[in-house]
Amino acid sequence: MRVADSFYVLCDDAHHIGVFGTDQEAPGQLVRLLSGNLPRDAAKRKAVKPDFEILLELLTGATPSGTRLLAMGSGSTPQRMRGVLIDLSPHGATPEVEIVDLTPFFAALTPLCPEINLEGACVIADQIVLFNRGNITHPETLIFSTSLSALLMGDAVDLRQERTLPLPFITGVPLSVTDVARLEDGTLLLSAVAEATGDSYADGAIIGAAFVLLDAQYNIVKVEMIEQNCKIEGIAAERNERGIGIFCVSDADDPAKPASLYTACFPI
Repeated sequence: MRVADSFYVLCDDAHHIGVFGTDQEAPGQLVRLLSGNLPRDAAKRKAVKPDFEILLELLTGATPSGTRLLAMGSGSTPQRMRGVLIDLSPHGATPEVEIVDLTPFFAALTPLCPEINLEGACVIADQIVLFNRGNITHPETLIFSTSLSALLMGDAVDLRQERTLPLPFITGVPLSVTDVARLEDGTLLLSAVAEATGDSYADGAIIGAAFVLLDAQYNIVKVEMIEQNCKIEGIAAERNERGIGIFCVSDADDPAKPASLYTACFPI
């Protein structure tokens, strides 16, 4: 996510968020979101990681900078049902963080979703719109909406299913959402990957990747395949004279391999 002159990058298997300046090549800053350290062993780490997959900007005016971020877990295991509010501070001060209990929200989502794995969201007025990622067993991307204030307060929520989104298949593997960016005109840009896995927990081989443009009613307008076959997990986008300019971050699902930052243009 890009806010002003900084990129904020979540790691799904870490207790920190990375903050990087957009106009310099200096090392980024790590901001701790959760206490404690995760195991180094890959299987043990995967079992207890927070799986932060969603990062949203909340304009509230409640902080000196007027901006907060919300990080959310995917909800695919009980360990992944937490959120963190991040108050951005001016003049380079360390942001303040507050843990949010999202179990009431996920309890309401459970009967509506065959397999929970939230991997994208956006804010529209006082609603949060959430995208549940599919897999080979449950290929559809599901779109839900609910009250943002109720979710942040940890209250019971009234969830509405907005749409079932049938994304294309690549050699038998469905494209499924990994992130969402809302543009100023209300359209939505999705990153999506075809990952050869049959559930929300296990990783699989990446068969292909794409950007998907939706209109304000969540109808598919255009699907553009990505030449670079990598697992895009986070995007920031805005319209320009060529179409939609995109910054995107990859995840190799391997702690020994650093994430990569790419730029792309979605032609309109």
